[in-house]
Amino acid sequence: MNFGSCEDLHHRASLKRLLNRFGIQPDKDRGQHFLIDRNHLETVAKGAGRGEVALEVGSGPGSLTCLLKERFQRTFAIEIDERFQDLFKELNPEESVEFVLADFLSLDLADLGLCKDGKSSLVGNIPYGITGKVLERTITDREYFSKAVFTTQKEVADRILAKPGTKDCGAITYYVRAYADVTRLGEVPPDAFYPPPDVDSSIIKIVFAAEKKFESPDGEYFSVVRGLFNYRRKTIRKGLIVSPDFTLDRDAVDELLDRADLDPGKRPEELTLEDFDRLTRFLSDRS
Repeated sequence: MNFGSCEDLHHRASLKRLLNRFGIQPDKDRGQHFLIDRNHLETVAKGAGRGEVALEVGSGPGSLTCLLKERFQRTFAIEIDERFQDLFKELNPEESVEFVLADFLSLDLADLGLCKDGKSSLVGNIPYGITGKVLERTITDREYFSKAVFTTQKEVADRILAKPGTKDCGAITYYVRAYADVTRLGEVPPDAFYPPPDVDSSIIKIVFAAEKKFESPDGEYFSVVRGLFNYRRKTIRKGLIVSPDFTLDRDAVDELLDRADLDPGKRPEELTLEDFDRLTRFLSDRS
């Protein structure tokens, strides 16, 4: 039998032959687009750095794993598609690499032996359809990680990287940037993947701050962000009145915005992190 190698994963023709040998066709419903370009893979791996533990989201056949295992003492490859298990283990037989057949979104990280010491690195080429959910899980479990390096749809990366308080930002901007600093490590064209997606991609690095960047309680803060961005085309005054997340009449809203020193004619994307924090604290004072 001809055994495959990591090198086979970094070339379109050899990857296709390897997948065919194991009877695997990329699953469009799961958004499977495997990053194969070696240069871009190295950008992701270098962004993750070196250390004790790397947790990879959606390993697929293991094209990124092959680089991560050279940089980390232990690598956990999380993959929901069991078809890749035999192929992955053939290419990554090292004891330091563990294929974990699981859904990252519901995986208990403590079961893997990870500690909330902020030392692990989270890495992955995220299926575009679940990017928001993966980012939310990442933020929720940020105590485990010092950083996260993801390949995402460029449009999503642009939104995350937008400065809070500008027209290009969205709720995800405030959600990620409230806990971390974000940089773009590179742009990735469709032909760097197999099969190629219909959109351009970006590699982003999320470095978690020692402290969150707002003072109000987390849940209340993001309820306000979410509630107003559900009506992002409306002014914040109108959003506070019509959103079911707030039980406020017009007079109460006007009083609230006056106390928070916020222009009622602004839209959600025009508010800074500090504006949302101040608004949340004044809302909390009313209850």
